[in-house]
Amino acid sequence: MSAPSSLLQGLALLDAAVAQERSGRQGHNASRLAETTGIERSRVSRLTRELRDLGYLDRDNAAVLKAGDGYFRAAGALSRPWLRAARESLRVLASTLGVSAQLVAAEGSGAILLRSEKGPGVSADYLRPGILTPIWCTGPGRALLWDHTRDDLEALLADVQFVGVGGPGAARSVDQLHQLLERDRELGMVDAREEYVEGVRDFALPIRDQRGIVVSIGISSGGLSERRTREAQSALRDACARLSQLIQES
Repeated sequence: MSAPSSLLQGLALLDAAVAQERSGRQGHNASRLAETTGIERSRVSRLTRELRDLGYLDRDNAAVLKAGDGYFRAAGALSRPWLRAARESLRVLASTLGVSAQLVAAEGSGAILLRSEKGPGVSADYLRPGILTPIWCTGPGRALLWDHTRDDLEALLADVQFVGVGGPGAARSVDQLHQLLERDRELGMVDAREEYVEGVRDFALPIRDQRGIVVSIGISSGGLSERRTREAQSALRDACARLSQLIQES
């Protein structure tokens, strides 16, 4: 499976709409967004509708699209002091392990990428800050569900489409997702093999404050040796502990 094109296209549409709004010129409608981005008109209609449902875009009476409340919430999250400080932890993970490292927050049935760092030679172009991925089929996403019961998962994901989403290892039902979470809890860490992109393995952990899970931290790689895997898991636990302290002190 290639990198999730619909997510990349959705981000391109959001970028184009916000850039036009910031320019002070007349905002884009769906047709103009299709022309600007080169994305097929029917896909633009579907993707902008999904972005509106998520709150990332608003549409006025003239069908002009502009940034919604969800966009500004994500932008506000990116300015928090602990999140800015977390960048160094992600950078160290990425550079020393040769992986991509991510910090992710929950948004309904999705997971928002807040920060991402890539090690030398790592290709993960779909990991762009602000991108929204399914919460159940990425390592960092599933870490956000660490405290969820079976009933909690059912309530959160009752309306999602499992089939056809994610990589070959992704859960295809709430029951499968619950089984994966039970296994992760026994392991003490999320281990997601080819659940989002084929050939990629994620490790992830939830980061908490006094009230519960705030964000998650994860690393992704196309393949690590057994020794490097142990090193990566240890480094991830250390980074999780540091970021938990940063959040609690902020």
